[in-house]
Amino acid sequence: MDRLRAAILSTTTLLAMVGCSGPAPSAPTASRTAPPSPAAPTVRVVEEDRADLHLWVTNQSFRDDPVVLTVSIDGTKIVDRHFAVENQHNFVLFPVQVPPGRHVVRVVSGTGVEIQETFTMPEAGRQYAAIDYENAMDDAGRKVNWFIRSTPIAFA
Repeated sequence: MDRLRAAILSTTTLLAMVGCSGPAPSAPTASRTAPPSPAAPTVRVVEEDRADLHLWVTNQSFRDDPVVLTVSIDGTKIVDRHFAVENQHNFVLFPVQVPPGRHVVRVVSGTGVEIQETFTMPEAGRQYAAIDYENAMDDAGRKVNWFIRSTPIAFA
């Protein structure tokens, strides 16, 4: 009889444990969802037809060939690469989505040249900008130029 009781008690204990080891009651949905991811940057490279800003970047220096240029707008890096001078007609397009308002563009070269400029994007329409890096053959100095306007830029 003691063996029977022990077996029944064991079976009851086992069934109770199995019943209790099922999934825990659901927690409220809010605590089970992952925290929201940080918002996507408002400035980013996009397809050409979606861009508010057509940004052209070029290296115009035979002395510094290639040169690394890093470009950010409002702290968001949009360009970070080597630019070859080639025949000085190597303009690389970066189509960028930029919301209306005042912005800061910062350009840093691998040779230590740095500029920071402000510009304003209008409520409607596209802007066209160019960044060129140069270092004259006579070592007149390295510099980066920034140019922006509301009409397309023609390159010769």
